[in-house]
Amino acid sequence: MTQMETIARAQMYLEKLANGVNPLTDEEVGESDVINNVRISRCLFYASGILKQIVENKGKFKVERPDRKPFTITPEQLARFEYADYGISITEFTKRINTLIDTVHINELKSKVILEWLVEAGLLTNIIVNNKTRRRPTPQGESMGIFTEERSGQYGTYEGVFYSPKAQHFIVDNIGEIIASSNREKK
Repeated sequence: MTQMETIARAQMYLEKLANGVNPLTDEEVGESDVINNVRISRCLFYASGILKQIVENKGKFKVERPDRKPFTITPEQLARFEYADYGISITEFTKRINTLIDTVHINELKSKVILEWLVEAGLLTNIIVNNKTRRRPTPQGESMGIFTEERSGQYGTYEGVFYSPKAQHFIVDNIGEIIASSNREKK
């Protein structure tokens, strides 16, 4: 039995249960049976509906999300930012920022936005390494607490760029300008 057939069978079982029918015998269950509880029945119909969408869409399920607004963050949210006591990657920094916002209604901040602003500000520069563009701190960036460090990853060693607590504070202090710069570029 394929995975789609298994999902289709599970959907059929849930739908029968939601309708108060034993899916194995096709007999109606007793009135006092737990699956006849309205809340349980509604939950079964809901789960059945999701599985039905997956089967109808050949294995894909799409959750409807409201239109999201461009990234914004309030001073109150920003005050909850958790600074690391050590150098972190821009990816880790961005994850920490995005935990502070409502990502259902607001687009997440992308690392690229911060990196482009840091290049504009003269703290990072673009260089070519093995035919790929890489960012490295400028002397001004190094004085701000941006540094490189050799690390080992699944593809071997690489030189990563990290942001000290001082650099993390600098980015947080300038997040309004970073967002404004990104919005200007989009227009």
